[in-house]
Amino acid sequence: TKREYHGGGDRHRHHHHRHESHHGRGKSSKPHPSEKYAVEPMLCQFLWKKELEKDAKMARGEETLDKAGEGERDSAMDQQKSNEDSEENNASSNNIDQEGEPNGEQSPPEPDPLFESPEAEAEAYADYNMKYCLNYVRTFFNHHLDDPWFRQRLSPLEAFRRARKERLRSNAEAAEFRKDILNSLEEQQSGVIPKKDPDCPDYLGPPKCNFVSGCRLGVGTKPTASLIATPFYRRRTHSHYDDDAPHEDDSPHHIVLQGEDRNRIERHAKSHLHSFIKSDACVKIVDVPPHATDEQISASLAEHCTVKPPSAVWSSAVFVPKEKTSGSADPYHRTVYAVFPSREAKDNLIENLHRANEDASRGHHREREERHPRIRDGRDGIPGVLHLDVDCTDVYGRRQVDADGKGGAPPLTEEQKASKKEPDLKLPTRRCTVFVSTASLAPSQPVSVLSAAVSSRARIAQDRDSVSTIALTLDQVREIKAGNRLDDLLRLLYPGNELENVDDEDILDVSIAYLRRVHLFSFYNGCTAASDVGNVLSGQHPAGTIHLRLRDADEILRKAAEEKGDIPMTGGVDEEKNEDNENLEDDDNEDSSGNEGKAVAKDMLVMRLNESISKALDHVKMLAYRGSSCLIDEETDSAARAIELQEQQTKNEWIENHGIID
Repeated sequence: TKREYHGGGDRHRHHHHRHESHHGRGKSSKPHPSEKYAVEPMLCQFLWKKELEKDAKMARGEETLDKAGEGERDSAMDQQKSNEDSEENNASSNNIDQEGEPNGEQSPPEPDPLFESPEAEAEAYADYNMKYCLNYVRTFFNHHLDDPWFRQRLSPLEAFRRARKERLRSNAEAAEFRKDILNSLEEQQSGVIPKKDPDCPDYLGPPKCNFVSGCRLGVGTKPTASLIATPFYRRRTHSHYDDDAPHEDDSPHHIVLQGEDRNRIERHAKSHLHSFIKSDACVKIVDVPPHATDEQISASLAEHCTVKPPSAVWSSAVFVPKEKTSGSADPYHRTVYAVFPSREAKDNLIENLHRANEDASRGHHREREERHPRIRDGRDGIPGVLHLDVDCTDVYGRRQVDADGKGGAPPLTEEQKASKKEPDLKLPTRRCTVFVSTASLAPSQPVSVLSAAVSSRARIAQDRDSVSTIALTLDQVREIKAGNRLDDLLRLLYPGNELENVDDEDILDVSIAYLRRVHLFSFYNGCTAASDVGNVLSGQHPAGTIHLRLRDADEILRKAAEEKGDIPMTGGVDEEKNEDNENLEDDDNEDSSGNEGKAVAKDMLVMRLNESISKALDHVKMLAYRGSSCLIDEETDSAARAIELQEQQTKNEWIENHGIID
């Protein structure tokens, strides 16, 4: 029944009482998300047919229900069922005499069958399924019609605007990349000695400047055994939402060394961090509900800013519940990242928001604190998470009801006519609370160490050419300003003939840092680009991970070849630990093919990366063919421009209908 469907039935009620006895106060279990969009569950064919038979009996008047109450109605149904069973038993024993003829009393005629054939019944049940699913989808669609994530998935205009916003961010990040190079060169000219890598100071010789030192990736260290056995998503220290959100690179074979002392981001690859992460000018906001827009989040943050409001807000993909998934994450919630013009502006927000949280929780102590203000030492005393109240009354900013599209009020109800009260035109206020993290995002940037086969110096020159081709095409397609493109920045970093004498590995690492920061491109993990920076920061795209090459990879490969091909286990995107373990077991069992089996495994690692690079090169060729005017594809761009034109026309009509001419 519907009551059991929503309430959980006796099983859930029993669990509720048991929970109450342990904790003193019962807490109702959270309903399944599907219950929001369906009045009753879908019935199997057997129960569906029983319901039809019951309706047919009621239509013929052969079934009477007591309307006095639910208890009497159930008892009447049970009594009627028992009577029917007893009559059926009596009829089966007395209706036929010794000669096999029926007695004088004749049984009532059986009702006509509901369906002419089993095929007709199956067809009718399939039609019931189709109508049920159609109503479910329509209810879901109408429920989430104005949600930002829903429009981003279905609206061509939203995807078009998102791509246009990403292009603006790419150009801004390219300008910041150029500033980092200029600042580092100025330090070098002023006599600042570039910092060498703390673990391998002689690696590639002294760097030209600190920026180049921060770009170098060939400094990875073999992970410890404890970290190899620990998947990345089990070691996250963020909110429960992040732990349950799907990540494309979350895998026990993708070893992320976020907590390893010698590979953390504080020691290596600082130049690969985005400018707003490196300057600590970004805050993370978790558990954002689907009906709250990025604009509403930005407006709520601006209310607590006295220096400068956030310059940009980026959202990650929402958590979509799937089959066989569990966890405490709320469906369709997401994580938002707010970028500020400077760290001072971000700290100003945190201080003001912290003060507002304290005032809200201890309002009656406000006067005493004003008389005896607490001395703060930096950010001491600020909790790790602050509450932010967000006004999400309407996604379009509407505040009043517009019944006829011209500012007219809705028609009066009978009660309003009788009471002669004016109708309330204001929309009901809707608010939500989100959680702002005060921790810096830079230390939490995940780092991964690649396998020895992929880290070999033998493939550096080839990878450099591939990266240069990809970056050159993306710069042209996404209209990066001249002077901020990769080839311009390399000539700025190494002027004159100096570029020809630079080690290929330094050029490769600077190019990889440029691709990650400007184009959100992950070279060593699939060779793909993220759609926006929100998915990168949340770890939902491989570009969120910085990949270090294994130090002394060639020496490791040489020793492995001498020792029956035993390549040490290293974490990385191009290595699967389970497959390698199987290969090692096979090597022990084979007499003469041990080296051959390991060579195949090593070649497979390289082949997977080469295949990804080949696909990326084909993809950028396709983008170059489309041209810089195409943001997504021709069909989507055309539909988006048509919708944008219609929106502008509707906006002009709205102004004409609502404007007052003085």
